[in-house]
Amino acid sequence: MSFLRWYKRLMYLGAVLTGLFYILHRATDWKFACPAMNVSGLFTLVLAAFWLLLFRKAFMHYFALLPADLVQAYGEWKTRKRYGAGLPLPDTYRQANRYALPFAGTWTVANGGPDPETSHSWFIVGQRFAYDFLITDEDGKTHRGDGRRLEDYYAFGAPVLAPADGVVVKARDGRRDYSRPGHLAPFVTSLLGNYVIIDHGGGEYSLLAHLRRGSVRVKPGDRVTRGQIVGEAGNSGNSSEPHLHFHVQDSPRFPFSASLPVRFSGYRRLVREGGVQREETVEEGFPVRGERVIG
Repeated sequence: MSFLRWYKRLMYLGAVLTGLFYILHRATDWKFACPAMNVSGLFTLVLAAFWLLLFRKAFMHYFALLPADLVQAYGEWKTRKRYGAGLPLPDTYRQANRYALPFAGTWTVANGGPDPETSHSWFIVGQRFAYDFLITDEDGKTHRGDGRRLEDYYAFGAPVLAPADGVVVKARDGRRDYSRPGHLAPFVTSLLGNYVIIDHGGGEYSLLAHLRRGSVRVKPGDRVTRGQIVGEAGNSGNSSEPHLHFHVQDSPRFPFSASLPVRFSGYRRLVREGGVQREETVEEGFPVRGERVIG
């Protein structure tokens, strides 16, 4: 993923330089502007051609998600403008509700935490305090066998629970689970896939995403209680393998919300000391990446 990220940055840089040199060529009499525009444009075209040749599916994936990414980028700008320098932080935010982990049994925190080192996506305020949860075995594997089928994954079809009492404000079902885990769906257009958003009051809304198609059990207007099953973990949306994406946000509109640093109450985590694994009760706290937690 690091290579792909830098490759994309080079393409973006080439496109920006091409545009800049075009403006200079049209607005000035600088002789270097035209050949510089041609060189940077050719450089960008070559990079794009190789990207399309070598990473056809990745190209199609990012191209299909481009509208959703642009909406998210606009929402990010609007959210930052709304908060100014006062974005929610763990030390200052006072949550309005008590939250349980949105599942039962032992799950692994694949992504998430309250600081830049553990955060799901620290520089995206809409997902800064989000979590990705997986189910793993004792060897850390997320699936049985070779993991070619969705049914091989321990998380696929696992119940997803309401983390607190509330009212469902949005629910989406019907989007397919991509059948090739380990790969990103080339034509996916939704970041969330199938999802449920619950209003818990006090300006806090939980989002549970990537749910299995056909599993969503609630609809807008339904009142849910803490621990109630609202769906099942799946592989819909922008997902590379079955898992649960969860966060609490400050509005029901995902692209235009800030994620909130809420603590979970009354859960357990597995800790290993001296080669012995034991359960430790957490009255209130933040799970962090790499921990195995029990809801």
